[in-house]
Amino acid sequence: MNPNISLSQRYLNKLGISQSLAPTLDNLKILLSRHLHSIPFGNVDSFLGNEVSLDIEYLSHKLLEQDRDGYCLEHSSLIAIALRELGYDAFNVLARVYYEQTPVEAPNRTHLVTVVRFADDQLFLFDPNFGGMTPTQVLSLHLIDEAQQTPHENFRFIAVSETGLSEKALTDMKVMLQVYLNGRWLNLYALNPEQIPAKSDIMIANWFVSTSPQSLFTQNLIFSVITDEGRVNFRNGALAIYGENKIVKRQLTSSEEIQEVLATTFKLNIQNINFQKIMLKLERLGFPSFDNQ
Repeated sequence: MNPNISLSQRYLNKLGISQSLAPTLDNLKILLSRHLHSIPFGNVDSFLGNEVSLDIEYLSHKLLEQDRDGYCLEHSSLIAIALRELGYDAFNVLARVYYEQTPVEAPNRTHLVTVVRFADDQLFLFDPNFGGMTPTQVLSLHLIDEAQQTPHENFRFIAVSETGLSEKALTDMKVMLQVYLNGRWLNLYALNPEQIPAKSDIMIANWFVSTSPQSLFTQNLIFSVITDEGRVNFRNGALAIYGENKIVKRQLTSSEEIQEVLATTFKLNIQNINFQKIMLKLERLGFPSFDNQ
């Protein structure tokens, strides 16, 4: 890690961008696309019970130079600073997740996103880190009830009052992000772009996500990345590729297969993670045991 190179330059290097970029909306879209293809979403550290640090120098080394994975709190903490160095008015917001659930009480604010404000006060969501259903295009927070196209699914924002959820389940939230799947709109997460979290709020969210036995990320090994084939998602040995006109799913059947997929598809440096410990925990979760680990 070279301390003489700025975080934003290390970020551009990781994304394979050699030229300087003016802080425009078009260039923000380029950054999101490159990020989705270059830095995998994943949760090795929380899955293995390791500390998940949000120290920026540590994160930049981990995500930009070690070819490692990270989840939303790691990605977005890094992104906001890198974008500000590049001249964007960027800030983080904590969202409540509703995907595949209809809670009666408000879920914890655990999903960290980045919002970018332009000179005309227009706000845009920059979120490459919602795992297997992350929006693959920058989305306008001012287009309410309007479908916004991405290279993959359509997304839209609606007022939380239109979600059908109780007020108790939507405390302090303003808009809900939805995705259009299988002929219907599904809730993903709600946020309030006017509610900027304190650093302590983000730290508490990270502590819960990385340590609680109720957290998805302590009980499952999850990876997601965008490739030329489409969305590629991994969960506890099950691999799914969502292409333009087809879905390919397969169960990985050996530790060698898993290692190869992590190294080639998700571009992880296997030398920088404890792969044997990963396999041992997957076995405890029901993944088959193999002699040739």
